Amino acid sequence: MEKTKVLLKNILIWVLVLVGILIAARIVMKIAKGRKKPAELIYNVGVANITKQPIVRYLSVQGVVEGDPQVKVYPAVAGKFSKNAVAEGAMVKKDDTVVFLDRDMVGYKYELAPVKAPAAGMVTKLYYIDKGDAVNPEMPVAEIANEEKIKVVFNVGQEELIKLKKGQKVKISFIDDDSIFVEGQVFSVPPVINNDIMAGTIVVKAENKAKKMKLGMSVNVNIEINNAEGYKVLEKAVLMGENTTYIYIVEKGLAKQLSVSTGYRENDMIEISGAELKDGQEVITDGNFRIAEGAVVNTKIVAAPVEEKKWFDFFKKK
Repeated sequence: MEKTKVLLKNILIWVLVLVGILIAARIVMKIAKGRKKPAELIYNVGVANITKQPIVRYLSVQGVVEGDPQVKVYPAVAGKFSKNAVAEGAMVKKDDTVVFLDRDMVGYKYELAPVKAPAAGMVTKLYYIDKGDAVNPEMPVAEIANEEKIKVVFNVGQEELIKLKKGQKVKISFIDDDSIFVEGQVFSVPPVINNDIMAGTIVVKAENKAKKMKLGMSVNVNIEINNAEGYKVLEKAVLMGENTTYIYIVEKGLAKQLSVSTGYRENDMIEISGAELKDGQEVITDGNFRIAEGAVVNTKIVAAPVEEKKWFDFFKKK
């Protein structure tokens, strides 16, 4: 009996020793694992190569197509409306009769007085229909416009006004279909700013012999301000810091931060400038929000987006 107790005691001691050895081994393994150098993080990013390219800067406004000239027709005498000599849409020559007035007064008998066109063009509007309506020299009776030449008149603020000058190239396009357009130029820029509205009135003109543009049509007017070379990147490549605007480029497999200034925007592209920018650099466009200076990156070239034909393409061809 005594021998059995000793044997059980020895077995228990050996079990405890074995458990202790296992625990100690586990602790040593954890310590060794904790001291092991962690695997280096590698970030997958998308990049695009930059190259200097022409950048057309332009001013875009909206307006309404008018004939050049487009004039209202006023009578020389007062009277009552008798009848229209032409219909809306009719083409007239200078001095053609447009409207007849009745100058009949009590005790007098007059011939119908003709109101003549001050210019050649299309009759775009007749103001009177009902016979007997009173008319005086301050009231227009019709409107005539030349549709083979057009103009657009609009106001711009002082910031835009200082960028405009006579002769700048212009594209006038239908607001709902950019493929319908004519080319022209800035015809007049005011020498002073209207102090009441802090703006100036600009007139642009264009030939319209093919009659692509219809009078009264709402249009986009795009004026080329200048054409210079510079760098453009996808707007998402540009990040905003607390005190700086920056991009990441790839240099020897590492992310490097470059401070840049931004300029002209065009769809999802933005102009950037900076002393360290140069042709052929790989700018990180995707995954840049996850990295920091010096991060190890794995790159893949992101093809530049296929751009649709834009309204300003004709500027680049000039």
